[in-house]
Amino acid sequence: MPADVVDEWAFPNRATPPGSAAYYAVRFSADTRRQLNAYLLAWHALIREISDRPHDPGVARLKLDWWRQEITATAEGSPRHPLLRALSREETGTTTASAMLCVVDAAERTLQTPQPTDDLAFADACRDDQGTLFHLLASVDTDAAADASANLDAGGYCSAIARIQHVARRPDLLPADCGAEQLRTLSAGQRTERIEALLAALAPGHLAQARSSEVGMRLAALARALHEKLRRSGYAVHPELIDRAPLAKLWTAWRAAR
Repeated sequence: MPADVVDEWAFPNRATPPGSAAYYAVRFSADTRRQLNAYLLAWHALIREISDRPHDPGVARLKLDWWRQEITATAEGSPRHPLLRALSREETGTTTASAMLCVVDAAERTLQTPQPTDDLAFADACRDDQGTLFHLLASVDTDAAADASANLDAGGYCSAIARIQHVARRPDLLPADCGAEQLRTLSAGQRTERIEALLAALAPGHLAQARSSEVGMRLAALARALHEKLRRSGYAVHPELIDRAPLAKLWTAWRAAR
């Protein structure tokens, strides 16, 4: 395979840009696992892009069907997409293929219901988002929990925090009563009460005890740290993104890797 084709997906790639939480979560992977983890995050991002506000949902469904065929072809050793050709060189198996199909199925559900209608639908949408990523990462990590629901909840929590962080830009990713304009009308105390209720279905208080993949553990630690910063702000809704400095993310990921 040409080096330039592989390098498009090698770490760091567009799913793990320098300075991001995903970058530091993958950066502290073992040398033998770093590229595999970067490939998985890149592939998951490709699938989620298909279901994110598509111009034509029918075309998006055709793309998802094509990816289902590619997953089958990868399991048979004959993928066509360069990312899956790169991924096929890594140590994966039938469990990973099954987890990849779960990602595609979740993307199709997102096409059917683009905006969560209530708190429970929000939790389900978050599980379908990064929850399926955690499930995928766990499929190649022998130390990860076999309990799929734990990985779906842990990843779902990370997705929920990211959605709350980006509410000013993407209010459609939260229930209608949690849009940016609606939240701005509330006091800090009222916003906190509403957002914490929104997160309740994902049980963030129990995530410290959840056992996920090594990358998942770091992503969850980074999400908890960001959550604390958002909470301290009263879940303020500003045009400027509330985020942590790259050095703070590095420190959190390093401690989670110890």
